[in-house]
Amino acid sequence: MNKERGTIILYVAILCIILIGCLTLTVFVVPSFFQESTRIVIMIIWIALTVIAMPIENDHTRFKGKNEKIKTTLIIVIIYYIIYFLLGLIVGYRKSPYSRNFFMIIKNLFYIVGLIAMQDYVRSKVMNNQRKKINYVLFTIIFVLIRLDYTEGFKVFSSGDKVFEYFASVVIPEIAKGCVCSYLAISGGTLLVYAYSIPVAIFQVLVPIFPDFDWFLKSIFDIMISLILFLYNNYEHTIKTTRLTRKDKKKINPIRNIPEIMCLLLVVAFIAGFLPAKPVAIMSYSMVPTFSRGAVVISVKMDEKDLHKLKVGDILHYKSENGEIIHRIISIKEDKDGKILFQTQGDNNNVPDGNLVEPEQVIGCVKLYIPYIGYPSVWFSEKILGMKSFITI
Repeated sequence: MNKERGTIILYVAILCIILIGCLTLTVFVVPSFFQESTRIVIMIIWIALTVIAMPIENDHTRFKGKNEKIKTTLIIVIIYYIIYFLLGLIVGYRKSPYSRNFFMIIKNLFYIVGLIAMQDYVRSKVMNNQRKKINYVLFTIIFVLIRLDYTEGFKVFSSGDKVFEYFASVVIPEIAKGCVCSYLAISGGTLLVYAYSIPVAIFQVLVPIFPDFDWFLKSIFDIMISLILFLYNNYEHTIKTTRLTRKDKKKINPIRNIPEIMCLLLVVAFIAGFLPAKPVAIMSYSMVPTFSRGAVVISVKMDEKDLHKLKVGDILHYKSENGEIIHRIISIKEDKDGKILFQTQGDNNNVPDGNLVEPEQVIGCVKLYIPYIGYPSVWFSEKILGMKSFITI
């Protein structure tokens, strides 16, 4: 027992040294100069850790239902990527950041996929050596911290909104991935973790294009697959390790969560602006008394062909040089080429807006507003992000 405890302490110490080393290199060393050498050193360390981990014994040698869990995980990952790439037909695609050169692909497979494979192997070994909750929590935290990109993280700390974006798009999804990988490791061993992490890493390296999602939607997808994997694997684990009646199995079947997941996806799509309408939190008093600061308005999207439906008195949602504006139309004009132009003004302003609104600036028309419920977004945007205008939720 003391030997096993010593092994765990040794791994904690080594992993902490790796973490501190990565932070030191990021902060005090010029990354562009030492990047390649750093990657080689890190790979050598993980190869050594993998070799050392091989003789470590698990508390048990069999994982019940492991094959079913592996199949379920692979199916979920495949379905996830099919849906993920099909959505690119709506939002468009962008090129992969990884080189398409054959030798660079091999290099990335070694450095990215190979590194993840070794990390998850070590994760599975040390977590199953002494099956204690403190070990699960400790190693999950360590592996999350090791996998974070600190070079990018330190770059964004100069801007409040970028800090929030980094935490929401990188840190939180990485925590979700780390938690689900740790759960897969203790419920199915190394192969079960590989069924999730390896295909994801291979897709990242080999696929030449990705859907052009913004950071918000991409983070939602990353968190969603972690949640789904946990629900289904937890279900498989429960029915294999616990005696349950058919009725009890139906109660915990994750299929019962599909309506909630679909509702959540609809809410996400609504907030992200994929639906014909989107919510916007107001941060100024320019439209008092119609609606005030803290209200949420629903902006219905409009194409240029629909602009002729707008009339004086409608509330227009449009883009300007200083951001997005929601003001009332006070007149409609045409230029010499027959292009429609809108003059707008806030209900609480004494003068019209300085510039006429052109068709390409129009985002939508406000059809509904709800007072007060946008105050959390207003407070967060001002106090955390330092924004001074209204925001989309």
